[in-house]
Amino acid sequence: MGYLKIIFYGLLAFIERNPKFTLLLVLIAVFAPFVFKWVGWLLLIILGVALLAIGFALLRFKRMQKQMEDQMRQTGGGFQNMGGFQNMGGFSNNGMSLEEFVRQMQAQADARKVQQQPKQGGSTQTKSSVDSSDYVDYEEVK
Repeated sequence: MGYLKIIFYGLLAFIERNPKFTLLLVLIAVFAPFVFKWVGWLLLIILGVALLAIGFALLRFKRMQKQMEDQMRQTGGGFQNMGGFQNMGGFSNNGMSLEEFVRQMQAQADARKVQQQPKQGGSTQTKSSVDSSDYVDYEEVK
């Protein structure tokens, strides 16, 4: 039932946006059924040609995708042979997967964060969650 409401409101919105065109279609449908029949066939042919064009485009994309997958399999597979990660800033993954590399980088970042935190020792001073380097001093000018 919800779909019928959507279609009905869509038709009403189209009629509100295009009242002259809708009136012309109604007049042709009522007073010239022979002409409207041919117009309907013409619209149906145009729609069919558009659907065929979309179908052929999708078929061509699938063929291209299959060819690329075959080429990837023949070259040894993956981004390693295509230079995906190897040419980025001199990085060499040494046979490491992307997930392993991300885990290693996260572990290194965590280790750096622990090293940079000052030792609080016996003090009960709590560190503010607001970083003072985020703020800029300014003077109000009158």
